[in-house]
Amino acid sequence: MKYQAVLLFGAPGSGKGTQGQMVGQIPGFLHTSTGDLFRALDKNSELGKVFAQYSSKGLLVPDDFTIKLWKQHMDNLVKAGKFNPTTGLVIMDGVPRNVNQAKLLMDAVEVKKIVYLETADIDKMVARLKNRAIKSGRVDDADEKVIRNRMTVYANETAPVLECYDKSVVASIEADQSIIRVFSEVVAALVPVKEAAEKKA
Repeated sequence: MKYQAVLLFGAPGSGKGTQGQMVGQIPGFLHTSTGDLFRALDKNSELGKVFAQYSSKGLLVPDDFTIKLWKQHMDNLVKAGKFNPTTGLVIMDGVPRNVNQAKLLMDAVEVKKIVYLETADIDKMVARLKNRAIKSGRVDDADEKVIRNRMTVYANETAPVLECYDKSVVASIEADQSIIRVFSEVVAALVPVKEAAEKKA
């Protein structure tokens, strides 16, 4: 059985994490953040040691490792009875990060909806990320050159992921609105998806 999924899509600073956490509080939805999965790894475990080898050098973790970690996390939740793959929807935040990851996920995920948080104001996103990094004490992440490089990587590697899916599943939402306004539009886009999943079950 494939997991029924909703992809959260958008440039760094568009609010994916915030919206994902909010939707994840709704019964029947599960928010998965790749960043959270990496941070929660046991440093002494096999996967934890592999992750440390890359992160300690500032390198991106290989695609197959990322997808393996995500699948393992989902399988564990199902086995523990914490997620029902028949009626539940997985909100995927941070994966797939590129076209290769999208291909590696095709055997495990059926994308029901893509919530695309769009913004034309890159400078606003940069300022948002700088403020967030300073507030959370991650001074290195507040470097504007680093942030703009993340934007470039997103444009070159992540944006093309949209082409892997049918345009009919994409719901574009203006990310520059208030958090609650964006949330209301995200929920409106997901209501028919969730109802269809429950009806099918």
